[in-house]
Amino acid sequence: MIVLDAEPIRFPLDASVYLGLVALAVVYVALARGERMRWSEAGFFGLGLVVIWGALETPLDPLGDQYLQSAHMLQHMLLMVVAAPLLVAGLTPGMAQRLLRWVPGLGWLSEPVAAQVVYALVVLAWHVPPAYDLGLENETVHILEHLTFLVAGGLYWWPVVGATSSRARWRLSDPQKIVYVFIGMMPMMLVSLSLQFSRQLFYAPYAEAPRLVSGISPVLDQTIAGIVMMSMDMASSAWALLVIFYRWMQEGLRQDLQAGEQGEEIGSLPGAPTRR
Repeated sequence: MIVLDAEPIRFPLDASVYLGLVALAVVYVALARGERMRWSEAGFFGLGLVVIWGALETPLDPLGDQYLQSAHMLQHMLLMVVAAPLLVAGLTPGMAQRLLRWVPGLGWLSEPVAAQVVYALVVLAWHVPPAYDLGLENETVHILEHLTFLVAGGLYWWPVVGATSSRARWRLSDPQKIVYVFIGMMPMMLVSLSLQFSRQLFYAPYAEAPRLVSGISPVLDQTIAGIVMMSMDMASSAWALLVIFYRWMQEGLRQDLQAGEQGEEIGSLPGAPTRR
C-alpha cells in the first residue's frame, strides 16, 4: 500500500549541479577545438550529461536521500556505470591526449592497475556505513561522494574505451580488456551481495525514514538496493564485454583477410612456386 502522508517529492534545483554540468560542457568544447569529431562522440558526451542531470536533478535525488535506499543506489549506479563511460566515450584520441596534458596525475591514475585500485577503493569506502550515513547527513560530503563516483568511474573506463585506451602507456589488448572488466566487477559484487543477503540494516538513516510503500521494510529496501547495484553493474559490464569481443573478432577477421591477400600476391609473382 502506498503511503500518502509523506512530503511531496519535487525536483531539487541544485545550483551546484547545473554549474558542474556547464563546466563539463565548457571543458568538452575546449578539448574539441581543432578536432575532427563524429556525431556519435558528441552524442555520447551529451547523453552522459543528461544521465547526470537525471540522477541528481530529478525526484530520484530526494527519493533516495529521504526515503528509499534502493533509489539512492540507482542514483549512484547511474553516475558510475552509465554517465561515466558515456563521458569517456565522448572523447577522441586527440581530446584524450589534451586532457592528459591538462590534468596533473591523470596519466598514471588512468593506467589499468591504478584505475582498478581507485575504483575499488571508492566503491568499497563509500559503502562503509559511517561514510554512507555521513553522505546522507552532510550535503558537502554528499557532493564529494557524487564527484568521486564520477571521477572513479571515468578512470575505470579509461583503459577500456578505444580512444582513451590508445593514449595509455599500457595499452590493453582485447583479451586483457575482458579480464580487466571481470576484475572490475568484483568490488560491486562484494557490496551488492552483502546488501542482498544481510538481515541487518547497514545504514541507520533509512531505519527512521518514512515508508512510501508499507510493504517494503528497510531491510527489504536494502535487499532491493543490492539487486539494483548488481543488475546495473552486470548490464554495463556485459555491454562492454560484447563490444570488446565483437571488435576482437572483427580485428582477427581483418588480419586473416590481409594474410590471405598477401598470400595471393606472393603466389602471383613470377617464379613463385606453384601447387600441384
